[in-house]
Amino acid sequence: MGRSQPAATRLLKDLEADLGFRLFDRVRGRMQPTPEGLLLFEEVERSLIGLDRIATVAGQIRRGRRGTLALGVLPAGTGILTAAIRRFAEERPGTAVALRAVPSEQVVQLVLKQECHLGFVSEATPLAGLRAERRYAIGCLCIMPPGHALGARAVVTPGDLDGKPLVSLAPTTRIGRQLATILEQHGVDQLTRVETHLSHVVADLVLAGTGIGVVDAVTAAAHAARGGLARPFSPAIDFGLAAARVAGTELPANVAAFLALCDGHFAAPAHQEKA
Repeated sequence: MGRSQPAATRLLKDLEADLGFRLFDRVRGRMQPTPEGLLLFEEVERSLIGLDRIATVAGQIRRGRRGTLALGVLPAGTGILTAAIRRFAEERPGTAVALRAVPSEQVVQLVLKQECHLGFVSEATPLAGLRAERRYAIGCLCIMPPGHALGARAVVTPGDLDGKPLVSLAPTTRIGRQLATILEQHGVDQLTRVETHLSHVVADLVLAGTGIGVVDAVTAAAHAARGGLARPFSPAIDFGLAAARVAGTELPANVAAFLALCDGHFAAPAHQEKA
């Protein structure tokens, strides 16, 4: 610090006097932080990180970057947005994308606190304080490895999965919960080899021959493009996304551009709210 020990001690005492509480206890000749001192340290540390972030962003702007699009998405939806994010990065190379994958309820809080410009959540998620800019009805398909016998079926039914090795989305996800209920209702013997919260992980494992899975139609299309098989599943498993942002605010240009890419990628949106 470029200060002598007496000078540093005097500065510390002056700071404690200004704050109105002790920052350290003197114990056997050693200084130990007080609970109040630790709380202050945590807040100061967050502030300093924020200042560092400002300096970093300023440097990026000097080098031609034009901002960041912050997106929140439920874990099962990360793979769904991959193509739209790739197109956005290609079309707007000066804008970075910050992607946070957390449960839908946490996505809502991130958007409300304006830590994310746009949040993608399960369509059933309450959106108090937010505006649903889009609602995309996506649906689900059954996916299989290349050459799998079920590829001969026009439609896969619960009975077709009886005793078959499965790669499943967790029951805490919307798709996983519906599939588990359907299989139980039909008395299907579930042989789950792997369980995950991420649809693209299901697709990767299915493509590698680990088992059969049921995922959203967008992930299923990407799976088929890589050589895998995808077939309709009956009874239908409902899955959709709501793209939400803070209500009563102007739609930023980069958010509008990303939504336009999503519209094209998901085909026509099932519903678009009117202003």
